[in-house]
Amino acid sequence: MTKNILSMPINIRPIRHQDSNAWSALRVEFLPEIKDINQVEVEAFFQGKDSNQNNISNLKEVLVALDNNQSMIGFIELNLRDNVPGSCQQTTPYIEAWFVSPDYQGQGIGKALIRAAEQWAKQQGFQELGSDASITNEKSVNLHKQLGFNEIERVVCLLKVLD
Repeated sequence: MTKNILSMPINIRPIRHQDSNAWSALRVEFLPEIKDINQVEVEAFFQGKDSNQNNISNLKEVLVALDNNQSMIGFIELNLRDNVPGSCQQTTPYIEAWFVSPDYQGQGIGKALIRAAEQWAKQQGFQELGSDASITNEKSVNLHKQLGFNEIERVVCLLKVLD
């Protein structure tokens, strides 16, 4: 589907294997700490195999945003999770990652990705879409709220390694 956002044509579509290098680069831009495992995760997604790293191998869909030159400028990674806090559904579509390159932020591209994710979830027969944000990432929390998400809970997870 093509959307006109502030006069810039944006194409949102499911990821293709030929997008792997661009997606990989944007993922590292989004989360530099995944640099060492990123390529393994991307390859695992396209191969449908377990990479033994994070949730990437469990992703059900990745939607990408392309500019008018067909360059990838954003993505949203979707999964299905069980027992999502606040959800009425046993299994809920869940946003694992959502990113728009900084040069393109503030132009409605993130909103277009969320709307495409909502459409994907509805096509799968779901009525809700889950997501999360770091407790300190107020920008992300506020963006979610502006797009209709309701805050369900705030959590600080703690772990102690036992001797």
